[in-house]
Parts: sequence; C-alpha cells; structure tokens
Amino acid sequence: MKLVVALVAALVAAVAVAGAHANGSPYTPGLVHGAGGVVSPGEGVRYVTFATPRSTTVAAIRTRDGRVVRTRRIRGSFGIPLVAYDGTAGGLSGNGQRLVLATYGPLPGSPGQTRFAVLETRSLRLQRVTDLRGSWSFDAISPDGSTLYLTEHVSAGAHPVYRVRSYDVDDGRLGAPIVDRLESEDEMGGEPVTRAVSPSGRWAYTLYARRGHEPFVHALDTGRRQAFCVDLPLDLGYEGQWSLRLRLRGGELAVRAGRRAVATIDTRSWRVETRR
Repeated sequence: MKLVVALVAALVAAVAVAGAHANGSPYTPGLVHGAGGVVSPGEGVRYVTFATPRSTTVAAIRTRDGRVVRTRRIRGSFGIPLVAYDGTAGGLSGNGQRLVLATYGPLPGSPGQTRFAVLETRSLRLQRVTDLRGSWSFDAISPDGSTLYLTEHVSAGAHPVYRVRSYDVDDGRLGAPIVDRLESEDEMGGEPVTRAVSPSGRWAYTLYARRGHEPFVHALDTGRRQAFCVDLPLDLGYEGQWSLRLRLRGGELAVRAGRRAVATIDTRSWRVETRR
C-alpha cells in the first residue's frame, strides 16, 4: 500500500508540472487523466485517475496540501468524464458520495460497447460496472448518486444527434430517453460547449453550439428526470458560439461572452432576455 501511495504521489507531482491529459473526440468531450480530475468542494478532495490499457488507479487527493488520502486499483482503462469542451469535468454526485468513471465507446453506428464504473468515494470501493452496447458518454448524476444520465450517440458527423437516458445505479436499469418538456423531443444536436451546475448538483445547465442554428441551453433536472431545452436568440456564427460561458446566480443563468452578459435565462419560467 505504501508503494502504491508513493507511486501515485510521484505521478501527481509529474502531472501537475506537465498538466492534466484529456482526450477529445468527434462526438464527446472525452476523458481526463492526471492532476485535473474532479473536485468535491465540500470535502476539499480531488479525485484523479491514472490508466493503463489493463487497469486504472483511482486516487483521492486532499486539495489543501496535495496529500494522497485514498487509492484503489480497478480492472479496465477508465477516466474522469468531461461534460463540456471547455474542460468541465463531471462524475461526482452532489453529496460527494459516488464517483463515476467512463471509457471511450465506439463511433456511433459502429460495433462495440462503452463501460461505466461507479465507486463509493469514502473507500473508493467499486460498486458497479456497466457495459452498454454502442456509443455512450457520461452527462450527469443525481445529487444522491442513485441515477446516472448517459448520452446515447445516435449519429456522428457535422451534425451529431444524441439523446439523454437515465440509468438506475442500484437496479442496473436503463430508462427511456429524457423528453424535452418544452418541445416534446427526445433527440438533440450540437456540441456541449460549457456547463454550470446548481450548488446541490440537482440542475445541470449545458450550452450547446450548432452549425447553421442558434445555440441552446439544455437544463437537466437530475432529481426529477426531466429536461428543458431553451433556445438562445443570439446573432452568432458557429465559431462565435464556442466563446460563450454560463454563470449561475440564484434563479438567473447568465450567458456570457467574455466579461459581458449577452443573455439571461430565468430558471423558473425559462424566459430569455437578450442584451446588447
């Protein structure tokens, strides 16, 4: 055990200098390995992974002093999932008790499977490994860690199409696609640019860029398994949409371009106001 901790500490130090390693792909923001990881703000702990083709070492590192407090080695090559192309990491439940790791899946429409691992954070004990046929990626997790929200990639290309489905961790059951409550649709298109999450972890707000269309925000209620897609009437080209960022303050979600808010969304009524 001492050897494992020493090895992880050395790897953390090396990656801290070199920077975290993340791999994007044509259809998902990818996975991150190394010092970046994902942080549990309440506990002040950063969870990171170091993967080989056959196994993954998961480490819990105290943020205030860099001390490795827990490690666990699991079979398979997993990473911390990214949920947006701006580098936002996910996988940690709002109560900080469950951590989700993922693998890369095949290209949409190709044979193969995607794997997800759920760990209990206090001991890093492996609770469940799930294999899903096809191309999937992690999207969100409910505050208590009982429900995962996974993105099923239907098609890739210049206009990717996908849908979000719930997964019950304890029962191992995959739910039906989450239907947009505003437009009654279960399929989406675009690329996840950036994300904001409510303090409890219940709401996940993701801004998507789209070619030939205006951007939109996908508001996912991870506690009630429902979603709302809010179109943003912004006169921006596809490239300009990638510069947008989200900031949540109380019941208002600000869409920002640099330091300036170009639109705001009332998270109770879903009313959008644009600013010049």
